[in-house]
Amino acid sequence: MFCSKCGKQINDDAVVCVHCGCSTKNANTTSTITDNVSVGLCILSFLIPLFGIIYWPVMHGKTPKRAKACGVTALISWALAFVMLLGMGGL
Repeated sequence: MFCSKCGKQINDDAVVCVHCGCSTKNANTTSTITDNVSVGLCILSFLIPLFGIIYWPVMHGKTPKRAKACGVTALISWALAFVMLLGMGGL
């Protein structure tokens, strides 16, 4: 689970965050936010790289895996566009 204040990963049974000291929710409750990589958001980040570049810093505290995947996908998209532009003699 992740701390709701600082966003760092903490033990699922923790009562207090070891990084910032903020108290966590009841140890028996589970987080409703899932941090799975979203294929739809990755596709959107590939087609509109600016979305992925903005999504990463905004959401890295709440969903770090999903945010990182979007950021990396956006960077890959920009790199491919640059390589294609060079290959076409555009620069």
